[in-house]
Amino acid sequence: DTPLLMLRWRGGSQNVHGVHESSSPSQPQRHGSAVLDETLMQNLSCVHDGASEIVPLPEGAMPRTRSWQVMDRVSSALRYDPGEIRVRLSIVKDYIRISRARWMDAIFKLALLVVTVQLMPSVYRLARAAGLSLKGLHLAVSELKLVDAVWLLFYELGWIGPTAVIVLSTFLLRRHRSVYLLDFALFQPPAEWCNSREEIVQILANAGHSTFTSEDVDFMKRLLDKSGTGEATAFPPGIIRCREVGHEQDQSMAAARREAEVVICDCLGQLFAKTGVRPKEVDFLVINCSLFSPTPSLCAMASNKFKMRSDVRTYNLSGQGCSASLLAVDLCSELLQNNPDSIGVVISTEVITRSLYHGHEKSMLLQNTLFRSGGAAILLTNRSRLVWRAKYRLRHLVRTQCTDDESYAAVFECQDARGNEGVRLSKEIVRVAGDAMKRNLTQMGPLILPLSEQFKVVYEIVVSRLSKEKRARYVPNFKTACDFFCIHAGGRAVLDGIEKNLRLTADDLAPSRTVLFEKGNTSSSSIWYELDYIERHLPMKRGHQILQLAFGSGFKCNSAVWTRLQTPRS
Repeated sequence: DTPLLMLRWRGGSQNVHGVHESSSPSQPQRHGSAVLDETLMQNLSCVHDGASEIVPLPEGAMPRTRSWQVMDRVSSALRYDPGEIRVRLSIVKDYIRISRARWMDAIFKLALLVVTVQLMPSVYRLARAAGLSLKGLHLAVSELKLVDAVWLLFYELGWIGPTAVIVLSTFLLRRHRSVYLLDFALFQPPAEWCNSREEIVQILANAGHSTFTSEDVDFMKRLLDKSGTGEATAFPPGIIRCREVGHEQDQSMAAARREAEVVICDCLGQLFAKTGVRPKEVDFLVINCSLFSPTPSLCAMASNKFKMRSDVRTYNLSGQGCSASLLAVDLCSELLQNNPDSIGVVISTEVITRSLYHGHEKSMLLQNTLFRSGGAAILLTNRSRLVWRAKYRLRHLVRTQCTDDESYAAVFECQDARGNEGVRLSKEIVRVAGDAMKRNLTQMGPLILPLSEQFKVVYEIVVSRLSKEKRARYVPNFKTACDFFCIHAGGRAVLDGIEKNLRLTADDLAPSRTVLFEKGNTSSSSIWYELDYIERHLPMKRGHQILQLAFGSGFKCNSAVWTRLQTPRS
């Protein structure tokens, strides 16, 4: 009998038990090396050269056996190099996901309507046979034999079987646990935190009196004048103490903790008061803060201050940039979908006490003039007794992570040549953000755009590929799917670019520009200040769709679509 042949594949050229692969540069590298069973090696006195056939030994060698035939096959298998084989199934998965997320509800309702129409003749005939009374129906059924009743039922209802199968299939595919936004609360900085642009220039000059040159201060002043921020944006106490000459900036850990505690606890206190939810009812707590990640964590601080349950599950996210709020919402919604009848709280903030840059690189001085204090707390739930009070339902959330080198370096925390820490913003950040947004909305579009807009996109793609002339790509009109837009207030140039590329109007960007003017760039919480502006100033009604779009370091672009469940009170 042929001895047992054991194969183990490895990358690279090796020499194992007398069987080796050629390592000559002219030979293609083999994909594996064969490790043969010791018994087979005793029966085979041969050497396999990776590029040649089986070479018999001199006279006296063992005659060929069935094992030699096996080795011939192994040798040919080792010489076979199929190259790269790629099977791309992601596009199929995308179509299935889009169909399930968007069309299953409509197909289920349509199939249910068809079944109802199909049942009407049978119900009519049954009513006539029963004499339009329950007693007559009982007599008609009691006179039938079981076999006749089954046959009659099959005759009457069997032809609607395919439609019933469609109803059942779509019902199973459309099943998903919805996540609802009960309410949210925002940090409103105290009056002593707020500063005019002139005061901010003075604060920056005093904070860097020993490091900034007059050219640095003038450069930051020009940036501040063009930033789109207003006359009452907030800095934390560790920075505003530099209003007076001779006071140094407080960059200590204690000062940063105080800022985080004030912002987070204020948001949480407001949220619990507005919703009536007690801290001990919270099952999940997610806090995102990019630049400040102390030990114990911010989640531990909030849990301690509000005396939450000992089994509350907490998640502290850092380094995610200005798009982190939707990332935290995505994490919390996944937790809720896998844990029915639960409550999750998301807190989005940025602690900037220790983030002032004290060097001279212009690409890193921009952060001093743009970022401000702010925070938001959002309560998500799938608890049945709270759903009727919810403001919004989360319809879709799409996350995009760009992986090229230019996107990775667009927002980069580092040190300059003199060792000063700061965040470097690339000159190409507007273009990088536009590319990330294009990728993100390409995924979001099929989920929310009406068929008319999708047909226009497909038509333009087909025509552009068939024609030899270069045609501008058709940009779908997202206003046909969304009623309001919350675009991250990252800066005036970013908002101008988005308005142009998405064919939006000044009214569509009014929430973002107003928040940028009144609050500055509050990082991940800015989209919630914008949603609050829409609730207070724009005519929102039940059924309206709100698109939130945010950008962050990495480079990331995240978007979410919410459906309003209640018409706000005037």
